[in-house]
Amino acid sequence: MKNWSAHFKFDDTFQWKTLEKCFPEIMDVIKGDKKIPQEEEQIIMVRLELNMREIQNNKKPIGFHSEETNLNLIFPIDRKEMIIAHYNPSESVSEAADKISKILKAKKIKFTLEFDQMKLIELVRNRR
Repeated sequence: MKNWSAHFKFDDTFQWKTLEKCFPEIMDVIKGDKKIPQEEEQIIMVRLELNMREIQNNKKPIGFHSEETNLNLIFPIDRKEMIIAHYNPSESVSEAADKISKILKAKKIKFTLEFDQMKLIELVRNRR
């Protein structure tokens, strides 16, 4: 199924630090399986390190964007949520959501998963 976004919603007791052991795996899912040039790989490693520093301090991660897969990892300011978003409806969103769901469940992190909940999506749909 093609989706614009997948929303992993955490409860109010969720602590960002619980993502510490699984965040590198989540980044691997967003990054994708394509071979990446050395320079881009270094940039990805810096982004991973910056996100991990925030998580280790129990702060909200800064997020990530992959040029290779066109997937974004977004952390809204006002809630405990992690969003995977694509510029257009894509099967890669639901595939990534399935993989990340398995990672979070393996680490016993509680969440609810919803699709296509972004306000921007409604605006685009209403234009058509």
